[in-house]
Amino acid sequence: MRPGLTFAVLGPVRAWHDGVALPLGSPQQRLTLVVLLLAEGRLVSTEEIAAALWENEVPRAARGTIRTYVHRLRQTLEIGGGDPVLTSATGGYALRVNADGLDLSRFRQLARNAEKSISQGDLESGLRDLHAARLEFQGEALAELPFEYAARERARLRQRRLAVIEQLAALEIDRGRCAGLLDQLAAEAAAEPLRERLQELLMLGLYRAGRQAEALETFDRVRRDLAAELGIDPGPALRGLHEQILRADPALLGFRVERHRPHTPPPAQVTPAQLPADLPVFTGRDAELAQIRARLRPGPGRPAVVVVHGMPGVGKTTFAVRCAHELAADFPDGTLYVDLRGFEAGDSALDPADAVRCFLDALAVPTQHLPDRLDVLTALYRTVLAERRCLILLDNARDTAQVLPLLPGGASSLVLVTSRVELSGLVAGTGALTVSLDPLGHAEARQFLTRRLGADRLAAEPAAVTDIITTCGRLPLALAVVATRAAANPGFSLAEVAAELAAAKGGLDAFAGPDSLTDVRTVLSWSYRALSAPAARLFRLLSLYPGPEMGVPVGASLAGVPKARAGVLMRELAAAHLVTEPRPGWYTWHDLLRAYAAELRQAEDSPAEQQAARRRGLHCHLRSAHAATQTLSRQQDGPEPGDLEPMVCPRTFTGHQDALDWFSERHGVLLNMIDRAARDGFEHEACRLAWWIRHFLDLGGHWRDLELVNETALHAAQRIGDKIAIGYASRGLARVAAHHGRYESARQHLAQALACFESEGDLLGRAFTHRQLIGVRQLERDIEGSLTESAAALELFRRAGNPLGEAGALVAEAAGLTRLGQHEQALESGERALALLTDSGEPYDLTLALETVSRSYFHLGRYQECVAYRERDLAICRTLGEHGDIGTSLVHRMITSCLIHLGQARHAAGQHERAREDLRAGLASLTAELAEVYRTIGRYHESRTRLRDTVTALETLLAEPDTGADWYDRATEVLDTSVTAAVEMGFGAYILEY
Repeated sequence: MRPGLTFAVLGPVRAWHDGVALPLGSPQQRLTLVVLLLAEGRLVSTEEIAAALWENEVPRAARGTIRTYVHRLRQTLEIGGGDPVLTSATGGYALRVNADGLDLSRFRQLARNAEKSISQGDLESGLRDLHAARLEFQGEALAELPFEYAARERARLRQRRLAVIEQLAALEIDRGRCAGLLDQLAAEAAAEPLRERLQELLMLGLYRAGRQAEALETFDRVRRDLAAELGIDPGPALRGLHEQILRADPALLGFRVERHRPHTPPPAQVTPAQLPADLPVFTGRDAELAQIRARLRPGPGRPAVVVVHGMPGVGKTTFAVRCAHELAADFPDGTLYVDLRGFEAGDSALDPADAVRCFLDALAVPTQHLPDRLDVLTALYRTVLAERRCLILLDNARDTAQVLPLLPGGASSLVLVTSRVELSGLVAGTGALTVSLDPLGHAEARQFLTRRLGADRLAAEPAAVTDIITTCGRLPLALAVVATRAAANPGFSLAEVAAELAAAKGGLDAFAGPDSLTDVRTVLSWSYRALSAPAARLFRLLSLYPGPEMGVPVGASLAGVPKARAGVLMRELAAAHLVTEPRPGWYTWHDLLRAYAAELRQAEDSPAEQQAARRRGLHCHLRSAHAATQTLSRQQDGPEPGDLEPMVCPRTFTGHQDALDWFSERHGVLLNMIDRAARDGFEHEACRLAWWIRHFLDLGGHWRDLELVNETALHAAQRIGDKIAIGYASRGLARVAAHHGRYESARQHLAQALACFESEGDLLGRAFTHRQLIGVRQLERDIEGSLTESAAALELFRRAGNPLGEAGALVAEAAGLTRLGQHEQALESGERALALLTDSGEPYDLTLALETVSRSYFHLGRYQECVAYRERDLAICRTLGEHGDIGTSLVHRMITSCLIHLGQARHAAGQHERAREDLRAGLASLTAELAEVYRTIGRYHESRTRLRDTVTALETLLAEPDTGADWYDRATEVLDTSVTAAVEMGFGAYILEY
């Protein structure tokens, strides 16, 4: 066992100090350690660790929990004194480990050593290092860690291990020493039935071991597996080997690699200079250039490969050329450049062997008599570069396989790679620095146009410049096309150019260029054509989604595929930079990519398929909204959601806050979907979605939105003659009318709803409508009328067998009795409601019941009991969260009212100090609400001056210490004045007297 601190991740996660195993704690704590270890000394942000631990469900206490894990790890790892190994910095943590102290680092170094030895013809050393690298794995990497992050890293490390095994097997088979590897090859091939290179090596090894029948059986199995899983045939290499085995081709008996070591002719010392010209008007990217310069400073850990990736048209080649010119002076032995044509039209990607030949030609190495084998050419290329310091720019790479043969064997040269995909295999295998390019910032985009059109022209029309930048989405290629048109037509105003873009209505016609390199549609098509057919279909259908950010369930629903499959396809789109993944499992994209996907959808997908996808996407959100509303409230108030549509993946929710967060994030999307559904022939769905978003809109005080969606729902329901839907839309409009004091209108809407529900025999619809009428009667101060509605609601809820609805009606009855001064009877009704609600999981009606009971106790002079119930009420209110504007949030108002009434109850109970504390907190909450209202109302609003004076009076009171004997009395006076003013102005009709 190695001395000092050592770690293992290529198997179970373990740590030792001087050979003694260390306790690493819970799985979550061990995963925190893994994230730090895999960063290899890099500072890891708290957000990265949180994403690994909780994926999309990061709790509010994440930072504190992570801090605890790090503290415990530090206590465990730093037992020997000396310098700290786990350090903290602003926003994150870093773990320092010696190069040989982590099995993964040793594995990577051994793999690099093997590659270098093999490239120089030292096969024995290469084989020895490959065997040692293979043995670093002690089972499945990150074993026993049940996290999605661990699963992803485990898969990535498994791919790296398989690459080593494949390289080792190929060399041993070539040397005729494959017998000892066949059992392991067979096991690995069984575990990876779709990995064709592994199956090819197994077939070749079996054949050379005299087991021809087994080799042919292996091919048959692979062919069946590929057809069943992917619907494809084996690739050319596997089919060719199968044919050779069938005819017992003597060439399959092979030769030993050492008999064909590459002959290296003495190269002439030339200094190639192949970089394309730098763009004189290059703009921006200062941060990315600084990042590369900083990482490429001499010293340990300096990367030998830099991967620049980003979406089509983002300026990868221009950036890489600028970067290469800036760095060229550090590489005196020359610069090499090749366009790998990875994403051009047709199957025109450059063969790596051709690229190597071009580089050898540039280095003055004769290649005309060399064999065509890529490994021989690569070995020679690496030998020539072994003693040189060159900068190599590999532009427009398609995948890792195209790049690997073009990498030098040592670290003295630097390779810059550009690609539309992330080349994660290359990064994992080489430790490459990755630089992701996003569209330019607004200031950079403006400078981009200034460099091409001149500062004076832009200064003359600033509004048009902003419109152009916005329409182009700050994408360099789109900006360049527009700038070229404007420069070629100096008589055009920029406003006219902006109008042309606006006339395209988000399409790509405005960005058509004179050739394939400057036509945005053509450039995007090269990435699209490289997608698999399922990923291409998903790309097209995503354009139906109206939101800026898409989760995997949305993609799964639109495409009609399982969620796991959709995750794979979304990652393929992200790897191609056709979407981006700003946080795990959530994707967004550029507006021009959305427009391109919509064009493709219209051209390639039938109207029936598009309508089916719209329906699935709509049902995904309909069922998600229903589930979220049921999480917020257990009341069965609403239409049935219907059977779950096939291949629809709605969200599930872990709790109240999760549901509120989803509604808040999807608020605008849901409003858009309701409007589009009503217009696109999905009236039933529009009506149901409008109702299931109602609870959230009510809680958040989004009154205008609540009115609009219910107007849309009402018109849609009337078109299709759905009386139940008419009833629910009428109830939604009644809620808005009552809030704004339009009580007669509210009663008319509710009368229409009652008529609809009665005609359809809907008992619960009638019961909840009567319950809603209770609230309207109470707001009108018609207490007798409210009790009549309570009795009607109670009778219907009992007939329907709905105890939660019955409890809500009892609460309303108790409130009415309290206002009539019948406090004993009110207490009886309130306690009956509490008995039904206490274990129901229905928080809102429970708070109303607690409020009503506490009010009864107050009027009966039982102040201690009143305080106890108010405390329970406040505790529940604080668990509900606040969403929407503080000035309109129902939950904020519930907390304000509860604090004020709790202070009054404590004062009556003789708890004067705590009464002052609660009243101060309630007044501060009321002040915050009214101040927010003051900031948002119009400058010339008739109530503005009075509202300002009210807020000032509250702020003056709160600025005083509350230790004086008369503070409570003065605070009560200011409260009464403020509430009266707020009620009269229409901003606070909810804090009522006991």
